[in-house]
Amino acid sequence: MKISPLYLLILLAFYTSCSNKKVKQGSVTYSIDYQLPDSLNRYLIYLPKSAVVYFKGDSAVSIQQMNDESTTIITDKPTNFMRVLLRSSAKKYVIDYNKAEQAGEAPAKLGFIYVASTETKTIFGHKTLKYTLTDKATGESSEAWFTKEVSIIPNSLTMAFDTGHGVPLAFTTNQNGMVIKTTVKEIKFEPVPAGIFSTPAGYAPLTPKQLRDMPVEN
Repeated sequence: MKISPLYLLILLAFYTSCSNKKVKQGSVTYSIDYQLPDSLNRYLIYLPKSAVVYFKGDSAVSIQQMNDESTTIITDKPTNFMRVLLRSSAKKYVIDYNKAEQAGEAPAKLGFIYVASTETKTIFGHKTLKYTLTDKATGESSEAWFTKEVSIIPNSLTMAFDTGHGVPLAFTTNQNGMVIKTTVKEIKFEPVPAGIFSTPAGYAPLTPKQLRDMPVEN
């Protein structure tokens, strides 16, 4: 099991209904593109090119899968709950993150400075407005396209952003030299699969520190 690529997925991850009427449940499908520094290029084949997020009420679960490895992140906004499930053909781990630990792993730990432009474009049928985002900690700039035509609860991919600007339908983040571009490909408002927020049996518990300290397996 290649632990480092799976941990990268968590780092990446730390990077809701029409006419602003809140819809209780549904799903969002994202496409994901990466630009990695040379030292990490060998991990590109392990990184998923898409993610599916299911949301219901105040809970969301994001699922990213590549070959036989997957990362699932379950969140509940009011309680600051976050659980990460890592699975490969050989091993399965469950890691719970408290609020402070979530902040430690998230991109833009101090948040962003938002500057709106006048540029708009349509993404998945919704008008979006372009913002330039500046990481308050690093000063690095990126961009995001927000819409106020839908209202979707934040998930592990979008929780770093200020919901006051709307829902991000396309955004770029930069963490530790990893540039990740995420774009909404599909939004559905329909009942989520039964048990989607549950943790299956057979997952061994780890702490966030134990995961970070695991040796790289080549």
